Amino acid sequence: MSAVGTAAEDMILEIRRQIPLIKSHEAGYPDHEKCISISTTASLKKMIAPGAIVILSPIVFGILLGYRFVSGMIPGTIVSGV
Repeated sequence: MSAVGTAAEDMILEIRRQIPLIKSHEAGYPDHEKCISISTTASLKKMIAPGAIVILSPIVFGILLGYRFVSGMIPGTIVSGV
């Protein structure tokens, strides 16, 4: 949730920067690419840790606790929706 809030704040700052330029017709059209870049960069930076947890947890727990634990952990996480 904090990642979404941070990205939204950055997006609002960029939009506020562009509004006077658009109203005065100096910039012409809004810079959509800058807003897309803000959104993409924020999502990639903030999703590294959750992605690493998903990928590494079965490997780590498989090494530490064995394949039986992992064979129970994976269906449990799927059913619980985590």
